[in-house]
Amino acid sequence: MSNYSTAVARKLGLSERAVEMILYATPMHDVGKIGIPDRILLKPGKLDPDEWEIMKQHTILGGGILKGPDAGYVKLAETIALTHHERWDGSGYPKGHKDVKIPQAGRITAISDVFDALTSKRPYKEPFSLEKSFAIIKEGRGKHFDPDVADAFFAVQDEILSMKDKYKDEGESLLVRMVGKAS
Repeated sequence: MSNYSTAVARKLGLSERAVEMILYATPMHDVGKIGIPDRILLKPGKLDPDEWEIMKQHTILGGGILKGPDAGYVKLAETIALTHHERWDGSGYPKGHKDVKIPQAGRITAISDVFDALTSKRPYKEPFSLEKSFAIIKEGRGKHFDPDVADAFFAVQDEILSMKDKYKDEGESLLVRMVGKAS
């Protein structure tokens, strides 16, 4: 996911320093999920409204975990953790920020995170096809996603597919394998 984000960031013309910062900060985007109960995080079905409200707290929990320095990778990771579920149209969470009020790194991480989630097996779903995943992202342009970020994502689609193939999951996620072994 972090590699997808760097490809999009480069296409958007960010400096190599900014691209490097995104590479190292994006893997921490979901660190707040360590505070979400396993019964919710690993639930094999759809979350009910109360469970969904708890799940949405991972953004705030992650921001809190990463709070500290005012600069560097950790500060950027805090920003990303707090903003990667905001949506261009303002319908996201935790604050309902919209358009350029969402930091660019959060907007870039959002599209990479969604693509990764769509194309990966999760406890609650099988992976979607690439065609369906790309269609969902295309439909989200200007609603879920910053139009410029979506355009950059599609402009580097071949690079993203190459990365996906290079780093492909072999079945379930490491988290699911670890939790499953601990049970």
